[in-house]
This record gives sequence, C-alpha cells and structure tokens, in this order.
Amino acid sequence: MAIREAAHDAGVIAAIHTASGDVARQRIAEGFTFVTVASDLTHLEIAAAGHLSTARGE
Repeated sequence: MAIREAAHDAGVIAAIHTASGDVARQRIAEGFTFVTVASDLTHLEIAAAGHLSTARGE
C-alpha cells in the first residue's frame, strides 16, 4: 500500500478509516498504526434500527 509505506518512510502515523472491526483488524495487520472502527453514523443507524425493531415487537 503506497500511502502506508509513504507514511512509514516519512516517520508519520499511517491512519485509515474502516467500516468494521474485521476490516480494522486487517488494516492493523497490514501495518497501519491508527485505525477507526466504523463511524458515529454507522453506530447511530444500528442503534436506531434496534430500537425501531423493539418498538415493532420484532
């Protein structure tokens, strides 16, 4: 990965946004030093869907 390698060569942290814990684990294994795990919007959507499901009795 060119960005990760360029960051390493420049002595800076290689960071990346990911959509899930599984992808985050992969990126850490690839050498990224700062990895997000989803986003606040993703978490809000999941929580809202769960509340709606409960309200519907599902």
